[in-house]
Amino acid sequence: MEFEQLRAFYVLAQTKNFTKAAEMLHLVQSTVTMRIKQLEERVGKPLFIRDKRSVEITQAGLTLLPYAERILKLANEGLNEVSALHPYEDYLSVGSLNSIWTFILEPILKEYHTRYPQIAIRTKTGHSSDVVQYLMDNLVQVGIIYIPPTLPNFEVIPCYEDEIILIGAPDHPVSKLGQIDASELASLPLIYMQWGSPFNDWIREALPSNYVPKLQVDKAELAIDLVKEKVGVGLVIRSSVKQDLASGTLQEIEIVGNKPPKRSAYIVLPKEKKKKPSVEKWLGLMKEFGYQVER
Repeated sequence: MEFEQLRAFYVLAQTKNFTKAAEMLHLVQSTVTMRIKQLEERVGKPLFIRDKRSVEITQAGLTLLPYAERILKLANEGLNEVSALHPYEDYLSVGSLNSIWTFILEPILKEYHTRYPQIAIRTKTGHSSDVVQYLMDNLVQVGIIYIPPTLPNFEVIPCYEDEIILIGAPDHPVSKLGQIDASELASLPLIYMQWGSPFNDWIREALPSNYVPKLQVDKAELAIDLVKEKVGVGLVIRSSVKQDLASGTLQEIEIVGNKPPKRSAYIVLPKEKKKKPSVEKWLGLMKEFGYQVER
């Protein structure tokens, strides 16, 4: 199976038209037709159903399509990685979640960029599962995530724990109470945000089974802004509001009884990459900032 055959297959699957596919690939139509035929002979099944008016992908084609897309993406990323080295001595790619980048890793990234001008840096953002896939596809060398994977040849290092706390504007009526029991959460004007396992298990115990959030958001910064505007109170990770709590812009409301679980973060990296100079420097810098980087 040749790379150019996969490229022709992928483009034809998107356009469903041999003429358009040939134009996008800067080829004559007969070359595209030949490459598709060779690929079909290789897999032993037709990948497209053709007639005079249309081209439709078969079930075999649909099965192959995500793999072809992944191969092409990896090839492109690989070329980008190599080209990114010039004029630098090394490169580093780090993947993490938006909330971790915003509230934990941003100062580390800035310091790394300043301290090591000879190293090119790239970040990728996604959910924990996305970052694990980036690691498996070799798109990132280091991942910092909340859900630890079980993968051979990867090292998983517990990095830090973050508390989940209830916050409100200082003059919000709920803030003036000072503390509440977890069983009272359902009665609050709660700006609801999911924080993954084990938070989801805890919140299901704290809230009635028929509870439906009136306002649910999927971005920590948005939840914090809404709390500041006194729309309601919210459950957030402490690191996201550390400065606001210190300045008095926000106030913590103590939860008594069944307290929220802590959220653990993990460094994940291929074992063979741990001694790579750019990775060693990143881990060393995280250690300087007070995070665990060794098992």
